[in-house]
Amino acid sequence: MNTLRIPQDLFATSSSIQNEGVYVINYQSKATEIVRSKIVLQQHLFSMLVEGHKSVHTAHKHLQINNNQFLLLTSGHYLMTEKMISDAGAYQSILFFFTQQSLTDFFSKHSDAAKCVQSATAIPEQVYAFDKDAFLTNFIQSLIEISSGNARMPQSFYEVKLQELLLYMCHQYPQQMQSVYALASRSEAETEIKQLAENHIESNITVEELAFLCNMSLSTFKRKFLKIYGIPPSKWFLQKRLEHAASLLKMGNMKPAEVYYKVGYENHSSFTHSFKQVFGITPSEYASQTL
Repeated sequence: MNTLRIPQDLFATSSSIQNEGVYVINYQSKATEIVRSKIVLQQHLFSMLVEGHKSVHTAHKHLQINNNQFLLLTSGHYLMTEKMISDAGAYQSILFFFTQQSLTDFFSKHSDAAKCVQSATAIPEQVYAFDKDAFLTNFIQSLIEISSGNARMPQSFYEVKLQELLLYMCHQYPQQMQSVYALASRSEAETEIKQLAENHIESNITVEELAFLCNMSLSTFKRKFLKIYGIPPSKWFLQKRLEHAASLLKMGNMKPAEVYYKVGYENHSSFTHSFKQVFGITPSEYASQTL
C-alpha cells in the first residue's frame, strides 16, 4: 500500500496554486483502477469532489461521498480510496489546503464566527461530509476557473477565498466547525487508542494499519496499547472479537458461517480455530449448547 504525504506529493502532478499557508490543487486523474493509499495529511483540507467517488477511513469512522458532496478533513492519517471514476471516465477534486495557523488567525479576526461556533456543542471528529448547496457549488466553480486559467492571483486573494469559505461554514455548520477548531489540541494518546480500539473490534483492519491511523509507529502503538490494556493489541482484539462472536451465537439468529465475517475474520476456518482455542469447542458446538 502506497503512502502519500499530502499536499507535498501532489505538486509535481497537479495543477496547483501554492501560497504560504494556503494551497489550491485541481487534482485530476484518468486512472481506472481503485487504489487504496495511506495518506499523511500535512494540513487541514476541504476536498471538493467534482467527478467520481471518494472513500475515507479514519481511526474512528468511514465515509463515502459522491460529487454532490465534499469533505472537511483535519491534518492527520487516513486510509483513502479516491480513484473510483465517474461515468464520464474521470476523477476530479478541488483540494483547498490551509494550516492550523490560518484557522487560528481566522477566528482571531472574525469574532462573530468564533462566537457562533463556540456556542455550539459537538463531539470532535477528524473528518466531516457536507452536501453541496448553491453557494458552495458556485464557490467550487470559482476555484476551478482560477486554477485552470493562466492568471497568477496574489496570496491575499486565496486568503480572502479561505475566509469567505470559513465564514460561510461557521454560520451554516457551527457544530462541525466548533469541533474542527477544538481539534487544534490533539487528543491524548490514551484516549485516541481507546477510541480506535473500540471502533474497530468488528473490522479486519491490521494492527499495522491501526498504528498508522493513530499516527504512531507500530512499535510505539504496541507499547502504548500494552500499557493501557495490559495485553498486546493482537490478543486484545482476538478476545473482544470472539466475545462478540459468542454473544451473537447465543442469540441464535446467526449461523457460525455468518458470524465469522461479522466479527472481522476473512475465512471460516481461521475463525473456528481461534474460537476453539479460547472456548475449547467449535462455534457450531457452542451454538448448539446455547439453544
